[in-house]
Amino acid sequence: MRVYVDLLRYGAARRLTAATATGKLGFAVFPLATVLLGHGSSGSFLDAGAVAGAWGMGGTVTGPLRGRLVDRYGQRLPLVALTLITALAAAGLATAAGTTQLICFGALTGAAAPPIVASIRPLWAQAAPKDLVHSAYALDAVLTEVTKICGPLVAAASAVHSPRLGVITAAALLTASTCLVISHPPTRRPPAASRTGGVPASPALRLLLAANACAGLFLGALTVGLPARAAESGSVADSGWLFACLALGSALVGARFGTRRRAASPATGYLTTFAWLALSLALLAAVSTPLPLVILLLSTGAALAPMTICLFELLDVHASQHTAVASMMWMVAGEELGVAAGSVVAGLLAQNVGAWLALLAAAASAGLGALVVATGRVALASDSTATDHGCPVSNDRG
Repeated sequence: MRVYVDLLRYGAARRLTAATATGKLGFAVFPLATVLLGHGSSGSFLDAGAVAGAWGMGGTVTGPLRGRLVDRYGQRLPLVALTLITALAAAGLATAAGTTQLICFGALTGAAAPPIVASIRPLWAQAAPKDLVHSAYALDAVLTEVTKICGPLVAAASAVHSPRLGVITAAALLTASTCLVISHPPTRRPPAASRTGGVPASPALRLLLAANACAGLFLGALTVGLPARAAESGSVADSGWLFACLALGSALVGARFGTRRRAASPATGYLTTFAWLALSLALLAAVSTPLPLVILLLSTGAALAPMTICLFELLDVHASQHTAVASMMWMVAGEELGVAAGSVVAGLLAQNVGAWLALLAAAASAGLGALVVATGRVALASDSTATDHGCPVSNDRG
């Protein structure tokens, strides 16, 4: 773990780590906070789902546009403006009366959410030396898994006092994260306006978008399939420890992944994670006893953080400096759409057939992702579109 100590010796890297942690935690709090707020308002889970869905869909629809604003105008102005709108929308969400108002303010809150995490990713190259960027991506992926566990806990704890408090807490975390990014950003040149078409015009990025949509499909299927498996075994509430096993496996392997130099290319690593997920999820569909289930969940989670790290490295190669944030937001949008579709399909399968088929659908989605990556592996392995970010590493070790 020495590499992480070396990484955090840089002041810019410490600030980005703090910004990433608070930003990811804010986004992890929001989904359950909106569910609890919607349910607390009317007592209906249908309304709760509508509010949460409005927040998610708002973010998905405007994601690429928000990313492009940061690419075009730099971090400060877009992030500050979007954070202010998000804070006002969250205040409206917390004080809304009735489901219609909750849905409207929920959609606005999601649509205006500052693209903090996507904005931070290209800054790691300026915050740390080149040989530590891989470790920075691993740390980013580990923080994702940690916040996935902590976020719902924060939302639930806040709701004990008031369902509105969870939304306020999430907005406060996003605001704090934005302040960390814009107060002490690593040195970088102001981005010039891009004349390229971004993701839609790049074959490699289109392929990554399709693969990331497949990742969303299997994540959505797991979101429904694991609670369904828990319900068949006793109580749907037991699904909490199933997801915790996934996150634990991802965090442990992600931390280790960042300390090792790989001979394989990011494209090969990306393909391997999809293939591993397809195999482990297929086995997961066939077991229901606790010990094998835990082992397979840890094994499945072990591929999630490496998948994210490889995706970041591939974006470094194929996304130009002027479309770095927008490209990441396209990936997020593709994944979120995949999660929505996967959840619906898995829900139908779990309800009408059983949890095993929902989990098998997750395996098939991962297999489809492997096929997509394998088909375009030559394009992904090419570095012809790679761009040198050309920005000096911050020497701030204080």
